[in-house]
Amino acid sequence: MKYNGLSSERAAEIINKQKPIDKAVVKRVKRSLADRGVVLEQSREIDEWLISKGAEAVTFSDGTICMHTNVSASGFFEELIHYGQIKNGLSVVGDVENNLILEIAAKERLIKNQKAYQITDYEIEVLTDILLQYKILLEDLR
Repeated sequence: MKYNGLSSERAAEIINKQKPIDKAVVKRVKRSLADRGVVLEQSREIDEWLISKGAEAVTFSDGTICMHTNVSASGFFEELIHYGQIKNGLSVVGDVENNLILEIAAKERLIKNQKAYQITDYEIEVLTDILLQYKILLEDLR
């Protein structure tokens, strides 16, 4: 059983159908993160790289966060959740089971807090679909 993210085609399709998060929210959070030494990067080059990886955003262990320039509310807040997981020492690099557990926890939190995070119904459909796939993968690993 191999653990993969989305295909680049599926990631591009999802990003194109989602409503981008309010740029003012991104700007405020970016400034707040910068005050703590965390870099949130967005650019056309990063967009292309993320799509090639089947992702809307990625957080690296050094605290750098890369997000698509048209990141959705769910993608934005999910990556902030992952940043917190990494910062709190919950992420184990290269551990597929750990990665799936953290992905599941983040998606469940987003779904539970849909209104607070202003996540659209379309995003919830996508999150729910991916959540179910990750739960099946996790079961297969165990």
